[in-house]
Amino acid sequence: MVLSAILGVMLKWPPSPFRVFALKGFARFARRMHVSDVDLWKAVLSAPDADLGGGLYKFRIARPGEGARGGGRALVALKVGHRAVLMFGWEKKDMENITPRELKVYRLLAKTYLGFTESEISIAVNDGTLLELRQPQ
Repeated sequence: MVLSAILGVMLKWPPSPFRVFALKGFARFARRMHVSDVDLWKAVLSAPDADLGGGLYKFRIARPGEGARGGGRALVALKVGHRAVLMFGWEKKDMENITPRELKVYRLLAKTYLGFTESEISIAVNDGTLLELRQPQ
């Protein structure tokens, strides 16, 4: 193994656990669609449908018993291997896509949430800004 690769692995030790969070509005959307936390975890651990830049990704969210094609969509701030923040969800039947202006706002929001330190995340969870989705067993 190359020395730089060894140092890279050592600097990341111990590995930080991957955590998934949701904004309140997204949590309401998921409840309306009857999507479980387990299904949300599966979605964010799968390949995204689109990389929208700045740590913002679009994922398909399948409604239970149905496929993902006609179901919901989710905008997720994602720092691979570290944190996902489910920010906005919509049903494809209600809206095809977000506007360029909305995209700009969500990129800024993604940058903010992905830049949070662990203590800032704890504060956001404690004050109810973010809801943590516990990792399924």
